[in-house]
Amino acid sequence: MTNEEMQRTMEFILNQQAQLVASQQKADERFARLEDIVSKLAIATLNRFEAVDAKIAELSENVDRKIAALVDAQMRTEENIRNLTAVVDRYFRGRNGQKGSE
Repeated sequence: MTNEEMQRTMEFILNQQAQLVASQQKADERFARLEDIVSKLAIATLNRFEAVDAKIAELSENVDRKIAALVDAQMRTEENIRNLTAVVDRYFRGRNGQKGSE
């Protein structure tokens, strides 16, 4: 290999290495941007999950209160029906000449 060929080979190698370094720097920059994007997405997702969890807890408490109110209303309704049934029963027994045993 002549001195000129050796020189061209070294220049080629140096150019290739420079291109490789430039490409690696660009890749590192893209990777850093992607890391930033992924980090922001992760934070936004976590915040959204926390907001949804809070909303679910709030709605669950609301549903629990409403169910408790319905249970209470159902118990009062059942008591009122029992009382009304007793009144109607006494009424018809009185009309038929029967006395209820109370």
